[in-house]
Amino acid sequence: MDSMDRKGVERKFSDVCEEWLCMERLVVKQSTYARYEHTVRKHIVPVIGERNISDINSSAVNYFVYEKLHHGRLTDAGPLSVKTVRDICVILKSIIGYAEREYGFSHIADNAVLPKKRKQEPDILSGEEQQLLERYLWEHAGEPRCAGLLICLYTGLRLGEICALQWQDVNLQAQVLQVRHTIQRIPVSGEMCRKTLVILDEPKSEASFRTIPLTDNLRRLFEQLSPNKVSTDYILTDSARCIEPRNYQYYFRRVLELLDMRIVNFHILRHTFASRCVECGFDIKTLSEILGHSSTSMTLSYYVHTTLEMKRKQMELLA
Repeated sequence: MDSMDRKGVERKFSDVCEEWLCMERLVVKQSTYARYEHTVRKHIVPVIGERNISDINSSAVNYFVYEKLHHGRLTDAGPLSVKTVRDICVILKSIIGYAEREYGFSHIADNAVLPKKRKQEPDILSGEEQQLLERYLWEHAGEPRCAGLLICLYTGLRLGEICALQWQDVNLQAQVLQVRHTIQRIPVSGEMCRKTLVILDEPKSEASFRTIPLTDNLRRLFEQLSPNKVSTDYILTDSARCIEPRNYQYYFRRVLELLDMRIVNFHILRHTFASRCVECGFDIKTLSEILGHSSTSMTLSYYVHTTLEMKRKQMELLA
């Protein structure tokens, strides 16, 4: 066994995780690194970090997956969803790949079994729910936070994107808005730091940088809100200070409670927008670009929900 192999065999997997984090910190966004670091320290290291690299194999990964799905022991996280475990395993696989390249191992965990992902149709607002919500929002459209919910419902903006939207991102003459930033709260490490930090960042991917045409009713909405606005002011707060996504989600919940509607996640506005676009006959490529997806397959797989009424209309074609 040469020195590199011996070094790898004797090295703790937690040390390899730290090496991988140092490498990733140089090439990924701050928010992405924060997610990686949180996942490694909270979910990966406590379960298999004390093992030597030579002990990391398919059996170790299968043990890790089982623990996360059924117990969540050693992290106080409790059992995790299939999606969350699969997301964690993507990072674990990248770390293992680094160990293979750096220390001369090969096929460490090729036979590991990941939990099967169950495809779920996204939840959307029913026609009645959407009408009830829209009626209230248009009646209070002069209030920027109500206007923001309408903007999401008619453009499919993500929560962080609407919170980051400034007046300089809206061009009423060209009748478009540009998505150039997102706001998110990320975990941070260090004894002298807060546990989390709100940051203004670039959108999640290159495809998320996009220009969205405004409908006439949205243009009039912006005109109603826009007199004498400072270009760097945030639309939702009408000031230089933004509203963080968590607080805006709380606001959305209060609106739902006021209307005696079921409590749903903010992302339902994006799901609903995508599904209504499909019902109206949108070209999928165009819809994918408006949503900021890198491929049409993502749009079809995750955001397009076929309602029972749509299925009924299609079946009627047979008659």
